[in-house]
Amino acid sequence: MPPMKQRYHTIIKPEPNGWFVGWVEEIPGAMTHAESLDECREKLRDALQLMVETHRDEARIGMDPSWIQESIEIDVHETPMLSQQRGA
Repeated sequence: MPPMKQRYHTIIKPEPNGWFVGWVEEIPGAMTHAESLDECREKLRDALQLMVETHRDEARIGMDPSWIQESIEIDVHETPMLSQQRGA
């Protein structure tokens, strides 16, 4: 089966000490930190891929051939940031 592209959203916060802290909005626990922005992005990709593969493997434990496995797509609309909603 060919790889399936999925899109996730990240937030990367520059820290006063020069480091970057990043996390994936849709996947709790997918977070990292790094000394550069590029390194933070790469580490986020690695963390996200590991978490998705691990959760997928766990979900398939004991899977029976009669079970139906398929992909679904949803439309997710961007929402304004909370500070914009409050008029800040």
